[in-house]
Amino acid sequence: MFKRAYLLRLFPISFLWLGAGLFSGTLSLYLYRTYEKSAFMNAYLAIQVLLWLLLGYFFKKVYISAYQDELTNLWNRKYLYIRLKGEIKRLRHNTILSLAIVDIDDFKSVNDTFGHLFGDKVLKEIADILKNNLRKDDIIARWGGEEFIIVLPNTEVKSAKVVFNRIREKIEKYDFGCKITVSGGIAFVNEYIEPEKLIEMADKALYKAKKRKNRIAVYAK
Repeated sequence: MFKRAYLLRLFPISFLWLGAGLFSGTLSLYLYRTYEKSAFMNAYLAIQVLLWLLLGYFFKKVYISAYQDELTNLWNRKYLYIRLKGEIKRLRHNTILSLAIVDIDDFKSVNDTFGHLFGDKVLKEIADILKNNLRKDDIIARWGGEEFIIVLPNTEVKSAKVVFNRIREKIEKYDFGCKITVSGGIAFVNEYIEPEKLIEMADKALYKAKKRKNRIAVYAK
């Protein structure tokens, strides 16, 4: 789920959660000493523990929802930028990072022909295909509309192209209820670069791929 560095962002919420636990624990201890080992106290303690755990779960869900795309449950732009900046800063000698933008071909015509609910279904299913065919440490985000961005840490461009061609073929063969294909643009970096610049490079490669559609192109200067 989250890398350790990003779990630190949970600190304010964790502080509130622990504070609630300490308060309820202190109150429970006082009541326990007052009423001793009564059935009432046993039930009260069980309820307090349950409520505390539910509160922690609720805080976590609220935090994560701020970084998730509501439709696909992939990460959103905000989280993508946070992670991408971190991954680029961690680049070292002989390490490389690849980034791809994947775009659904002629998606407007899909919505116009079959309706937006069908289009939403296609987006969800493509999100599932991406999640099921990428590594746990890869970062998958919905960039907006029918576009997705995928970050592949420690992956050189040839391997990235093989991965995305395999995904492209799976999407082409998948039964969505109509013919769906995707195009993709890949860029890579082995030294510090602004995240926006890397995304722009991938976008230029995507523009090249979209001229023929249903293909993957690599950014070239």
